[in-house]
Order: sequence, then C-alpha cells, then structure tokens
Amino acid sequence: MSSNDFYARPIDLKRFWRQFRKRIWMVVAATVVGAILGLLIYVIYSNVMSGNTVYQIRNDYYITFNHEEFPNGVDYYNAYTWDGILRDDPIVNKALEVDSGITKAQILESVKGEILGDYRILTVVVTGTDKELVQKISDAYKTALPAFADIIDMIKTIEVWTDADIEVYDAYTREPNAAFLGGLIGLLVSLFAVLLYGIFDDAIYTERDWALRYPKIPYLGKRDTDEYNVNRSHLLQYDGNYIELASDQFRYDLDEFDRMRKADGVILKLKPGKDNTDEMDKVVYTLLKQDVKIVGVME
Repeated sequence: MSSNDFYARPIDLKRFWRQFRKRIWMVVAATVVGAILGLLIYVIYSNVMSGNTVYQIRNDYYITFNHEEFPNGVDYYNAYTWDGILRDDPIVNKALEVDSGITKAQILESVKGEILGDYRILTVVVTGTDKELVQKISDAYKTALPAFADIIDMIKTIEVWTDADIEVYDAYTREPNAAFLGGLIGLLVSLFAVLLYGIFDDAIYTERDWALRYPKIPYLGKRDTDEYNVNRSHLLQYDGNYIELASDQFRYDLDEFDRMRKADGVILKLKPGKDNTDEMDKVVYTLLKQDVKIVGVME
C-alpha cells in the first residue's frame, strides 16, 4: 500500500528522464506555439509602431578620386565622413536649389550615407513617410552630389551608379528574432512545467518507485527479458499457475476471486509512467483483503 517513503523519495534522474521522454511532445508543441505567438505579437506590434507606411530609396554613386594629386584622399572620405558630408551645407544647399519644394529640415531628417564595401561606391539612403517627398529629395541629390565633386579637389567625379525605385521599408523587421524569442520562452516554460509536474507526479516509472510504494511485493522486471526470467525462477515456481492482472482488468467478481485464491498467486501488470497508482492501490488492497496472494509485479 501507499508509503510515506514514496512521497519523500529523493531525486531520481532515471525517473525524471522517463517522465521527460513521455512528455517531450509537450515541450516541442509549446516551443512551436511560442514561436508562432511571438511572431504574431511582433507583427501586430510592428504594424502599430510603424504608423504610416515608410518609404525608402537607396541610390549608389560611383566616386572617382584624384589619386595623382591627393593619394591619401580616400582615407578622409570614408563611411563616417560621408554620412556627415551628405547633410552639410554645400550638398544640402545645392539640393534646395534644385527643388524649392523641400526644406533643409526635411533633408537632414531623411538622408544618410553608407559605404558597405568598396570605398568608391557611396550609397545615399532617403527614408520617410511622405512618398512624394522621398522621391523629390532623392532626385535632388542626383544633381547636388555630382555638383559637389566640382568644388572638391580630392574628387574628380561623382556619378549615379544605380538609380533605384522607391520601395516600402519596414523599419521594425525583426521577425526571426521575435519567433526565436517566442520559441525560447515556450521551451523554457514547458521544461519548467514538465519538471514541476514531475515533482508532484506519483506515477510509477521505475523499479525504485515500485519498491518504495509496495516494499513487500517484488518487482520481477519487464516480461520476456533475462531479468524477468531470472527473478521469476528465483522467487517463484517458474511453471506455477499464476494469473496476470492489470489494474484496468480488475473486476469485483466472486468467481474470479475464487479462481485467484486457488492459483499459486497473482502477478500484477504495471504500465510504467501511467498515472494509475490510485487504481493500483485499490487493486492491491482489495486482493490482500480477499486473501489473494500477490507474488510480484512485471512491466
């Protein structure tokens, strides 16, 4: 019957592993659901945060340097300096001359420069929520930036290298990160839930569980294994008249009780990891009360 030692059992890694293996599908499902929820929440959040549609144009310009007179000129005109130069007065004022419908504040807010690899390729990025304004600023720089080369001795020419079309730009694109974070949260929460459930789970998973709960009923092992054959030969009459009984096969039947009493004993069939300990307690208690000899348990 139930033993206080069963509920005070120490941590058993084998038991935890068998519990986890039985419920690993829950962990996988929670991880997938967490990733999907993370992605959905992010998409909804990003749409709210982004407000109006953001537009962007990325034009590349090819720079020809005056290496003959200024061999170190390329060291000055790097990615950092270009980002500032694009918003300095010489280029900004020229852009304002080209199109009087834009303002300096609009240019300063919208324009930035990048050099991603080749120092000769400058990328001018214009971003904003006003589609027409983004196009105007980009077009104005197609004139203002080449004109800048005319006043700088270190640079021979600046030419439009790629003339890109305007496109919708999502400044909040972090879908993979959101899905990963959601999946990670789902994984950690599900692992914690499985481990927490395992602490309170009184199902029988191992021989140690059975020995703690029913110390007077020997565990024979898994049926048709060497362990089972050796234990049965040692503890029982190997060819004895034993009745095998699972908890879900138990019935209150007087004829059945008589048959079990006449037999050499009953071998209980255990389904490891199934939370049927209450049923098993009831079966063991009832059989003993009916003077039925329980000679062992097997998986």
